Amino acid sequence: MAAKRDEMLAKTLRNRRDAMNQEFNYWQGHFRELRDVIQPSRGRFEISERRGDSSINRRILDDTAKMALRTLRAGLMSGVTSPSRPWFRLGLRGSEADSAVYEVKEWLQEAQRRMYEVMRGSNVYRMLDGLYGDLGLYGTGSSLIVQDFEDVIRAHKQQVGLFRLGDDGSGRITGLYREMKMSVRGIVETWGLDNVSDQVRRDWDQGSYYQTHDICHMVDKRADGDPEAMTSARRPWASVYWEKSKESEFLHIGGHRVRPILAPRWEAIDGEAWSVSSPGMDALGDAASLQTLQEQKAIAIQKMHNPPLQGGPMAAGSFFKNVPGGLTAMAASDLNAGGLRPVYEVRPDIQGLLLDIQETQRRIDVAFYKDLFQMTATALDGRSQITAREIAERHEEKLMALGPVLESLDHELLQPLIEATWAYMQEADIMPEAPDAVAGMPIKVEYISLLAQAQKAIGVGAIERTIGFAGTLAQVSPEVLDMLDGDKALREFADYVGGPPSILHSPEELEKRRKAKADAAAQAQAVEAAEPMAGAAKLLSEANLNGIDALQRGSAL
Repeated sequence: MAAKRDEMLAKTLRNRRDAMNQEFNYWQGHFRELRDVIQPSRGRFEISERRGDSSINRRILDDTAKMALRTLRAGLMSGVTSPSRPWFRLGLRGSEADSAVYEVKEWLQEAQRRMYEVMRGSNVYRMLDGLYGDLGLYGTGSSLIVQDFEDVIRAHKQQVGLFRLGDDGSGRITGLYREMKMSVRGIVETWGLDNVSDQVRRDWDQGSYYQTHDICHMVDKRADGDPEAMTSARRPWASVYWEKSKESEFLHIGGHRVRPILAPRWEAIDGEAWSVSSPGMDALGDAASLQTLQEQKAIAIQKMHNPPLQGGPMAAGSFFKNVPGGLTAMAASDLNAGGLRPVYEVRPDIQGLLLDIQETQRRIDVAFYKDLFQMTATALDGRSQITAREIAERHEEKLMALGPVLESLDHELLQPLIEATWAYMQEADIMPEAPDAVAGMPIKVEYISLLAQAQKAIGVGAIERTIGFAGTLAQVSPEVLDMLDGDKALREFADYVGGPPSILHSPEELEKRRKAKADAAAQAQAVEAAEPMAGAAKLLSEANLNGIDALQRGSAL
């Protein structure tokens, strides 16, 4: 029965892998071109491929695209998940956020602090840095986030070309397949000698501990209603390892309680597991033509300073060599004058070439949002005073264009990363003890990175313009100010600029304070109104009119 189950599982895995390979093959040629033209050292498309050859950069005559990609990578790192500044904040959803007791807020802040500490102590930030490079070049990156007994969490970033992705038909990535080389020692230490193939066991017995074998790994969401399909302890995310040479014998069948796949995409559409665009794709044509332009410029300058020459015949006979420094041998009768001289005068339009090159470089920088990401990258410098508001004011149009990209990062990268970190910290029992008051309260994650705040800061201008126009209009029609809700405007403003909610009173507290203030004002007004009456009564009581008390006369009347 077990063998049959293994055969069925092997068939399921093969079908899933074949579907992933088929989709990847559609993009593979394009990805190879992106690598070769822009960043030759990023990406491997064969498990046995070696990229250590010094010739990998020989095609790159102008590295503008590579430098722009580096700026984008640094800008996303500092603008979305900076290790040196907060980029997410834990809170409560809905109305509970304003009414939460102090104890709950303190617990959320402590949990948040510990999560930052765990991330900094692991390799998460190194993984994110590399992931942003893949995102800018290929439009898609991938990493696994798993539990680690030493660092709580551990990230395993995959190289583009060595992993495959699968979606659920609705645009959500639910499967990842990868191949890797592992030494015999690593295989045995990871899964035990009893679980390996006969070949690995023979290598172990012969002492060939560093002989490598191909290992396959599939992570996939368990099929609903099929408890035996790719599952372990009924965990929703299955994880299966096997040797490539033994597809029906599995090294390990395990699972994950939370989503382990981080697969952000620059532009995701339904039915496509891979991003359909990226800055690298947008700049590919210009990056390729830039290499040609630089080559033409170099040849033109060479021909101008070291032109091909013509002269007397050589022993081997006449020939024509039209390269810089080349010699064209000619018969003496064909020469109008003696001696060596240029075959033709070369007067290339170097200035025109330079202008064309500069325009091409500018388009590449635009494709990679270089000016925007240069601003966010400088925010890592402690001397920089750059703010989200300043970024929004200078690059509002670019931020609006990046909106869908940042939204995709939130859902496909940051959210699963935070959820996995939270879950594994709970399993490691290093989360602060939750107060009773938090029971049943929904927890939310708010992103407060530099770029997230810059996106929100775009709305600040709209608020300010609305209030400013209302103030101008009020000079003609004062009643227009009745339309403004100052409380809502201030809360919206604080949310846009990332102001801490704790500095604003909750609606209930605000109502109490205003009622107390109104009651105090009414009491003061009553006291103030009573003072003239008391003074008048005193004067009347002390005054006599013709010897008769004024009060008594008043009563006689």
